[in-house]
Amino acid sequence: MAPIQLSLTPAEKLFRQCLVDCRDEMQSVPGMKDLELRWTGGWVRDKLLGVQSHDIDVALSTMTGLQFGQALQVFMKHHGSKYENEAKQQGFNSEVKDIHKIAANPEKSKHLETITTRMFGIDVDFVNLRKEVYNEQTRNPEMEFGTAEEDAMRRDATVNALFYNLDSLAVEDFTGCGLEDMKNKIIRTPLEPYQTFKDDPLRVLRLIRFACRLNYEIEAASKDAMKDKSIHEALRIKISRERVGTEIHKIMTGPDPYTGLKYVDDFDLYSVVFADPNDDYKVDNKVALGAYDGLRRILDEKPALFLGLKPKENQSLSWFLAAYVPWSESSTKAYTAAWEGIKATNSFRKVLKEAIDYRSAIVEVVDLVGSDNATRADVGMTLRQSKEAWRSHVLYSLLFEVADGDFDMATKRYEKFVSFVHNQQLENAHTMAPILKGNEIKDALGGPKGGPWLKQAVDVLAQWQFNHPKATKQEAIEMIANQKTELGLD
Repeated sequence: MAPIQLSLTPAEKLFRQCLVDCRDEMQSVPGMKDLELRWTGGWVRDKLLGVQSHDIDVALSTMTGLQFGQALQVFMKHHGSKYENEAKQQGFNSEVKDIHKIAANPEKSKHLETITTRMFGIDVDFVNLRKEVYNEQTRNPEMEFGTAEEDAMRRDATVNALFYNLDSLAVEDFTGCGLEDMKNKIIRTPLEPYQTFKDDPLRVLRLIRFACRLNYEIEAASKDAMKDKSIHEALRIKISRERVGTEIHKIMTGPDPYTGLKYVDDFDLYSVVFADPNDDYKVDNKVALGAYDGLRRILDEKPALFLGLKPKENQSLSWFLAAYVPWSESSTKAYTAAWEGIKATNSFRKVLKEAIDYRSAIVEVVDLVGSDNATRADVGMTLRQSKEAWRSHVLYSLLFEVADGDFDMATKRYEKFVSFVHNQQLENAHTMAPILKGNEIKDALGGPKGGPWLKQAVDVLAQWQFNHPKATKQEAIEMIANQKTELGLD
């Protein structure tokens, strides 16, 4: 079989030449003379798929990333202008940044120090070829120099274990399966899957992510190992929740969140991933499946809801809310689980908590609209409470109903609600400026001192203003002046 060649962009060609020239000139540096340079992993895979990547991992056969990075800095001090001028002439980014070291952190499942930089618009990591020797007590591996084959075999998937040799300019497949698996659209581990996942349980989520990102099928033996309870327990206690959350976020922002989240459930990982690992609070994960199915159908089949609630506009938030529909009985538990489970952002958790807290009020106005008994103020005041998150709160309420109910009936009700919001121009209800200021309200009521009644008066005014969108300030003053009894100011 003829070696597979790759077509490089001008920036990639210049970057490659820079690396090779550095090695060839600095032969006196220990480890440089016999150094083999390779680009690895995701860049090679994406290049074969015809997808442009701006991230390149450089694998070094006889040097650490720090050693080569320092040598490259010396080389660029003497010759950098040559490459920068070439970049400028060809019309792409000529910037070359200093190297930066990111320390290893085994307790967070980051086992290797990385040296990073940015050259010619490409984000670069330098790292030596390595093999992993695992300690049975901690399951944190010790890193040693390895061969290219050993480095390929320790990776999470065969399609991520391909190399591009900077001397031969050919793709290298040391697992013997990577190219064939790409052809057949299969995700599998280079070594026996159970031990692969036992060594690093995060690989379970990584394989799920790559399967739904690439639209590949996870092979049977890997699927079986991903269901193993001991692997689940290792994922729960060994891997930092930040790393778990990062993988889940990438799934939710990827091209096929539905398949990724369904895989999480298929492998019985829902509680392992989304729950607080220190809390035995139980939820029904099958409700999440119903929410996933509902969200997918809304995205595919319901243009009115798609346009009105905009679930694609913040895709990751929409799928995050769907994942936490089973927690709808306790906003406090949901808020905590979202942090302790996947380290969700404060803004995501706030939206989730309020979506649960406001759900009954949203259902009430949806029912009023459905029975044609809603006023503009009924809906406006509810949306005003939710502020800019109202679409997400309404979406959560809808997903709760479709998760374990009649999809067509629920979506029909919410379509009518969204149509009411649009027709009444209430999309920005939360930004409606009060027609009267605080002092004007006080003057209208005879100048009483401030107190709890003022907030109540502001709400009365807002409700009236929603129902009288064209009212004048004088009409508002007359209305609020007649509210003394209701406000307890007589």
